[in-house]
Amino acid sequence: MRALTTTNDGTVEFAEVPEPTCTSSELLVRVTASTISRGDLHAARLSPPGTPMGLDVAGVVVEAAADGSGPSVGTRVMGYAARAGGWAEKAAVDSSLLVPVPKALSDDLAAALPNSGLAALAGLEASGFLLGSRVLVTGATGGVGRLAVQLAHLSGAEVTGLVSSPERREQLAGFDWLTAVTADEAQGPFDLIVDLVGGEVLSRALSWVAEGGVVASLAQTASETASVPLFWFAMHKGARLVSVYNSEGQREAGRGVRRLGLLGRLAETKRIDPQITRTTSWEEAPGLLAALGRRELEGRTVVRVS
Repeated sequence: MRALTTTNDGTVEFAEVPEPTCTSSELLVRVTASTISRGDLHAARLSPPGTPMGLDVAGVVVEAAADGSGPSVGTRVMGYAARAGGWAEKAAVDSSLLVPVPKALSDDLAAALPNSGLAALAGLEASGFLLGSRVLVTGATGGVGRLAVQLAHLSGAEVTGLVSSPERREQLAGFDWLTAVTADEAQGPFDLIVDLVGGEVLSRALSWVAEGGVVASLAQTASETASVPLFWFAMHKGARLVSVYNSEGQREAGRGVRRLGLLGRLAETKRIDPQITRTTSWEEAPGLLAALGRRELEGRTVVRVS
Protein backbone atom coordinates (compact mmCIF):
# COMPACT_ATOMS: atom_id res chain seq x y z
CA MET A 1 0.00 0.00 0.00
CA ARG A 2 1.03 3.63 -0.39
CA ALA A 3 2.15 5.58 2.68
CA LEU A 4 4.16 8.61 3.75
CA THR A 5 7.26 7.56 5.66
CA THR A 6 10.24 9.32 7.22
CA THR A 7 13.53 9.98 5.44
CA ASN A 8 17.16 10.41 6.54
CA ASP A 9 16.85 14.20 6.61
CA GLY A 10 13.76 14.41 8.85
CA THR A 11 11.23 14.88 6.07
CA VAL A 12 8.67 12.49 4.59
CA GLU A 13 8.23 10.79 1.22
CA PHE A 14 5.79 8.40 -0.42
CA ALA A 15 6.72 4.73 -0.34
CA GLU A 16 5.17 1.34 -0.98
CA VAL A 17 4.92 -0.48 2.36
CA PRO A 18 3.21 -3.67 3.58
CA GLU A 19 -0.20 -3.36 5.17
CA PRO A 20 0.14 -3.03 8.96
CA THR A 21 -0.14 -6.20 11.01
CA CYS A 22 -2.71 -5.71 13.76
CA THR A 23 -2.34 -6.85 17.35
CA SER A 24 -5.32 -8.64 18.90
CA SER A 25 -6.85 -5.34 20.06
CA GLU A 26 -6.19 -3.33 16.90
CA LEU A 27 -8.50 -2.73 13.97
CA LEU A 28 -7.45 -2.11 10.40
CA VAL A 29 -8.87 1.15 9.08
CA ARG A 30 -9.02 2.35 5.48
CA VAL A 31 -7.97 5.96 5.98
CA THR A 32 -9.90 8.82 4.39
CA ALA A 33 -8.44 11.79 6.28
CA SER A 34 -5.70 12.73 8.71
CA THR A 35 -4.02 15.93 9.92
CA ILE A 36 -0.63 17.58 10.11
CA SER A 37 0.42 18.36 13.66
CA ARG A 38 3.53 19.37 15.55
CA GLY A 39 3.68 15.84 16.92
CA ASP A 40 4.12 14.62 13.33
CA LEU A 41 6.91 17.14 12.84
CA HIS A 42 8.86 15.86 15.83
CA ALA A 43 8.20 12.24 14.87
CA ALA A 44 9.61 12.89 11.39
CA ARG A 45 12.79 14.33 12.86
CA LEU A 46 13.31 11.67 15.55
CA SER A 47 12.11 8.44 13.93
CA PRO A 48 14.28 6.07 11.86
CA PRO A 49 13.93 6.30 8.05
CA GLY A 50 10.96 4.39 6.72
CA THR A 51 8.75 5.00 9.78
CA PRO A 52 5.03 5.50 8.93
CA MET A 53 3.65 8.92 9.84
CA GLY A 54 0.30 10.37 10.95
CA LEU A 55 -1.33 10.39 14.40
CA ASP A 56 -4.93 11.24 13.46
CA VAL A 57 -7.15 8.78 11.63
CA ALA A 58 -10.62 9.06 10.12
CA GLY A 59 -11.87 6.27 7.91
CA VAL A 60 -13.74 2.98 7.71
CA VAL A 61 -13.02 -0.28 9.54
CA VAL A 62 -11.99 -3.00 7.07
CA GLU A 63 -10.79 -5.58 9.59
CA ALA A 64 -12.20 -6.00 13.09
CA ALA A 65 -10.05 -6.59 16.18
CA ALA A 66 -9.25 -10.25 16.80
CA ASP A 67 -10.28 -9.95 20.46
CA GLY A 68 -13.74 -8.66 19.51
CA SER A 69 -13.21 -5.16 20.90
CA GLY A 70 -14.06 -1.98 19.04
CA PRO A 71 -16.42 -1.15 16.15
CA SER A 72 -17.41 -3.68 13.49
CA VAL A 73 -16.32 -3.83 9.84
CA GLY A 74 -17.89 -1.05 7.76
CA THR A 75 -18.15 1.42 10.66
CA ARG A 76 -16.98 4.95 9.99
CA VAL A 77 -14.48 5.76 12.74
CA MET A 78 -12.01 8.28 14.10
CA GLY A 79 -9.04 7.54 16.30
CA TYR A 80 -5.54 8.20 17.55
CA ALA A 81 -2.87 6.07 15.89
CA ALA A 82 -0.49 5.57 18.82
CA ARG A 83 2.11 3.91 16.60
CA ALA A 84 1.39 6.31 13.74
CA GLY A 85 0.30 5.36 10.23
CA GLY A 86 -2.50 7.86 9.61
CA TRP A 87 -0.70 9.04 6.47
CA ALA A 88 -1.28 5.75 4.71
CA GLU A 89 -4.02 4.01 2.79
CA LYS A 90 -4.62 1.77 5.82
CA ALA A 91 -3.73 2.12 9.50
CA ALA A 92 -3.83 -0.12 12.57
CA VAL A 93 -5.56 1.59 15.49
CA ASP A 94 -6.10 0.15 18.95
CA SER A 95 -9.74 -0.28 19.95
CA SER A 96 -9.08 1.77 23.12
CA LEU A 97 -8.33 4.81 20.95
CA LEU A 98 -11.03 4.44 18.29
CA VAL A 99 -14.73 5.36 18.22
CA PRO A 100 -17.54 5.57 15.64
CA VAL A 101 -17.92 8.96 13.99
CA PRO A 102 -21.24 10.71 14.74
CA LYS A 103 -23.45 10.69 11.64
CA ALA A 104 -23.55 14.46 11.23
CA LEU A 105 -19.76 14.84 11.49
CA SER A 106 -17.65 14.94 8.32
CA ASP A 107 -14.47 12.90 7.96
CA ASP A 108 -12.49 16.16 7.84
CA LEU A 109 -13.82 17.32 11.22
CA ALA A 110 -13.46 13.83 12.68
CA ALA A 111 -9.80 13.70 11.66
CA ALA A 112 -9.10 17.03 13.36
CA LEU A 113 -10.27 15.87 16.80
CA PRO A 114 -8.31 12.87 18.19
CA ASN A 115 -4.72 14.03 18.66
CA SER A 116 -5.46 17.68 19.49
CA GLY A 117 -8.58 16.89 21.49
CA LEU A 118 -6.92 14.24 23.66
CA ALA A 119 -3.99 16.57 24.28
CA ALA A 120 -6.27 19.46 25.22
CA LEU A 121 -8.30 17.32 27.62
CA ALA A 122 -5.16 15.88 29.22
CA GLY A 123 -3.79 19.36 29.85
CA LEU A 124 -7.02 20.69 31.29
CA GLU A 125 -7.49 17.68 33.56
CA ALA A 126 -4.12 18.30 35.23
CA SER A 127 -5.69 20.61 37.80
CA GLY A 128 -8.64 18.30 38.53
CA PHE A 129 -11.35 21.01 38.66
CA LEU A 130 -12.16 23.82 36.23
CA LEU A 131 -15.51 25.34 37.26
CA GLY A 132 -14.76 28.96 38.15
CA SER A 133 -11.01 28.50 37.66
CA ARG A 134 -8.78 31.02 35.94
CA VAL A 135 -7.20 29.19 33.00
CA LEU A 136 -4.47 30.34 30.63
CA VAL A 137 -3.67 28.45 27.42
CA THR A 138 -0.42 29.36 25.67
CA GLY A 139 -0.16 28.81 21.93
CA ALA A 140 -3.91 29.39 21.77
CA THR A 141 -4.06 29.72 17.98
CA GLY A 142 -2.63 26.24 17.35
CA GLY A 143 -4.64 23.06 16.80
CA VAL A 144 -4.48 21.96 20.45
CA GLY A 145 -4.81 25.51 21.77
CA ARG A 146 -8.05 26.24 19.92
CA LEU A 147 -9.70 23.14 21.32
CA ALA A 148 -8.25 23.69 24.81
CA VAL A 149 -9.75 27.18 25.18
CA GLN A 150 -13.15 25.93 24.02
CA LEU A 151 -13.15 22.91 26.33
CA ALA A 152 -12.05 25.06 29.27
CA HIS A 153 -14.91 27.48 28.55
CA LEU A 154 -17.43 24.64 28.38
CA SER A 155 -16.14 23.47 31.76
CA GLY A 156 -17.01 26.78 33.38
CA ALA A 157 -13.54 28.31 33.48
CA GLU A 158 -12.56 31.94 33.00
CA VAL A 159 -10.33 31.54 29.94
CA THR A 160 -7.38 33.54 28.65
CA GLY A 161 -5.50 32.62 25.48
CA LEU A 162 -1.87 33.62 24.99
CA VAL A 163 -0.93 34.60 21.42
CA SER A 164 2.46 35.44 19.94
CA SER A 165 1.41 38.75 18.38
CA PRO A 166 -1.50 41.21 18.23
CA GLU A 167 -2.15 40.03 14.66
CA ARG A 168 -2.72 36.45 15.81
CA ARG A 169 -5.31 37.71 18.30
CA GLU A 170 -7.65 38.21 15.35
CA GLN A 171 -7.66 34.45 14.74
CA LEU A 172 -9.57 34.03 18.00
CA ALA A 173 -12.00 36.89 17.44
CA GLY A 174 -14.94 34.49 17.14
CA PHE A 175 -14.64 33.52 20.81
CA ASP A 176 -16.27 36.53 22.47
CA TRP A 177 -15.86 34.92 25.92
CA LEU A 178 -12.08 34.62 25.52
CA THR A 179 -9.49 37.13 26.67
CA ALA A 180 -6.62 36.99 24.16
CA VAL A 181 -3.32 38.51 25.29
CA THR A 182 0.34 38.62 24.30
CA ALA A 183 3.10 37.72 26.77
CA ASP A 184 3.67 41.42 27.50
CA GLU A 185 -0.01 41.84 28.41
CA ALA A 186 -0.50 38.72 30.54
CA GLN A 187 -0.70 39.24 34.28
CA GLY A 188 -2.36 36.38 36.13
CA PRO A 189 -2.65 34.83 38.56
CA PHE A 190 -4.01 31.70 36.89
CA ASP A 191 -5.15 28.53 38.64
CA LEU A 192 -4.21 26.43 35.63
CA ILE A 193 -1.78 27.19 32.82
CA VAL A 194 -1.80 24.79 29.88
CA ASP A 195 1.51 25.43 28.14
CA LEU A 196 1.77 24.37 24.50
CA VAL A 197 4.88 26.39 23.61
CA GLY A 198 7.71 25.86 26.11
CA GLY A 199 10.99 27.78 26.21
CA GLU A 200 10.81 31.44 27.19
CA VAL A 201 6.99 31.37 27.12
CA LEU A 202 6.94 28.61 29.75
CA SER A 203 9.54 30.48 31.84
CA ARG A 204 7.35 33.57 31.88
CA ALA A 205 4.16 31.59 32.43
CA LEU A 206 5.57 30.12 35.64
CA SER A 207 5.46 33.63 37.13
CA TRP A 208 1.73 33.91 36.39
CA VAL A 209 0.56 30.79 38.26
CA ALA A 210 -1.47 31.25 41.44
CA GLU A 211 -0.54 29.75 44.79
CA GLY A 212 -1.60 26.11 44.70
CA GLY A 213 -2.01 26.34 40.92
CA VAL A 214 -0.82 23.98 38.21
CA VAL A 215 1.30 24.55 35.12
CA ALA A 216 0.67 21.63 32.75
CA SER A 217 3.23 21.49 29.96
CA LEU A 218 2.66 19.72 26.66
CA ALA A 219 5.19 22.03 24.98
CA GLN A 220 6.30 21.08 21.46
CA THR A 221 7.01 24.42 19.80
CA ALA A 222 9.97 26.36 21.23
CA SER A 223 13.43 24.85 20.86
CA GLU A 224 15.06 26.72 23.73
CA THR A 225 15.14 25.39 27.31
CA ALA A 226 12.80 26.92 29.90
CA SER A 227 14.13 28.10 33.25
CA VAL A 228 12.48 28.48 36.66
CA PRO A 229 12.28 32.14 37.80
CA LEU A 230 14.22 33.23 40.89
CA PHE A 231 12.37 32.52 44.17
CA TRP A 232 9.54 30.82 42.24
CA PHE A 233 9.04 28.14 44.91
CA ALA A 234 8.73 30.72 47.68
CA MET A 235 6.48 33.13 45.77
CA HIS A 236 4.07 30.48 44.41
CA LYS A 237 3.44 28.26 47.40
CA GLY A 238 1.98 24.89 46.55
CA ALA A 239 2.18 25.50 42.79
CA ARG A 240 3.11 22.51 40.62
CA LEU A 241 4.73 22.07 37.23
CA VAL A 242 3.63 18.82 35.62
CA SER A 243 4.40 17.22 32.29
CA VAL A 244 1.50 15.88 30.25
CA TYR A 245 1.56 13.35 27.43
CA ASN A 246 -1.68 13.09 25.54
CA SER A 247 -1.76 9.32 25.03
CA GLU A 248 -0.75 8.44 28.58
CA GLY A 249 -3.39 6.47 30.46
CA GLN A 250 -5.90 6.52 27.61
CA ARG A 251 -6.24 2.74 27.61
CA GLU A 252 -7.11 2.60 31.32
CA ALA A 253 -10.78 1.90 32.14
CA GLY A 254 -11.97 2.94 28.70
CA ARG A 255 -10.74 6.51 29.18
CA GLY A 256 -9.64 6.99 25.57
CA VAL A 257 -12.94 5.78 24.14
CA ARG A 258 -14.92 8.01 26.52
CA ARG A 259 -12.83 11.07 25.71
CA LEU A 260 -12.96 10.52 21.95
CA GLY A 261 -16.69 9.91 22.15
CA LEU A 262 -17.11 13.15 24.08
CA LEU A 263 -15.11 15.10 21.51
CA GLY A 264 -17.21 13.66 18.69
CA ARG A 265 -20.50 14.57 20.40
CA LEU A 266 -19.33 18.10 21.21
CA ALA A 267 -18.22 18.67 17.63
CA GLU A 268 -21.41 17.17 16.19
CA THR A 269 -23.53 19.55 18.27
CA LYS A 270 -21.20 22.46 17.39
CA ARG A 271 -20.19 23.09 20.99
CA ILE A 272 -16.55 22.80 19.92
CA ASP A 273 -14.99 23.49 16.54
CA PRO A 274 -11.45 22.38 15.65
CA GLN A 275 -11.43 25.30 13.21
CA ILE A 276 -9.89 23.65 10.18
CA THR A 277 -7.95 26.31 8.33
CA ARG A 278 -6.84 24.20 5.36
CA THR A 279 -8.04 20.98 3.69
CA THR A 280 -5.94 19.47 0.95
CA SER A 281 -4.69 16.24 -0.62
CA TRP A 282 -2.08 14.21 1.21
CA GLU A 283 0.11 14.75 -1.85
CA GLU A 284 0.84 18.16 -0.30
CA ALA A 285 1.83 16.74 3.11
CA PRO A 286 5.64 16.85 2.68
CA GLY A 287 5.60 20.55 1.81
CA LEU A 288 3.09 21.37 4.53
CA LEU A 289 5.17 19.54 7.15
CA ALA A 290 8.17 21.64 6.14
CA ALA A 291 6.05 24.80 6.41
CA LEU A 292 4.99 23.75 9.90
CA GLY A 293 8.65 23.44 10.86
CA ARG A 294 9.18 27.03 9.70
CA ARG A 295 6.11 28.06 11.76
CA GLU A 296 4.34 29.16 8.59
CA LEU A 297 1.37 26.81 8.97
CA GLU A 298 -1.43 28.18 11.14
CA GLY A 299 -4.43 26.47 12.73
CA ARG A 300 -5.51 22.95 11.78
CA THR A 301 -4.62 21.34 8.47
CA VAL A 302 -6.50 18.25 7.26
CA VAL A 303 -5.10 16.01 4.53
CA ARG A 304 -7.42 13.75 2.55
CA VAL A 305 -5.97 10.34 1.83
CA SER A 306 -6.72 8.67 -1.48
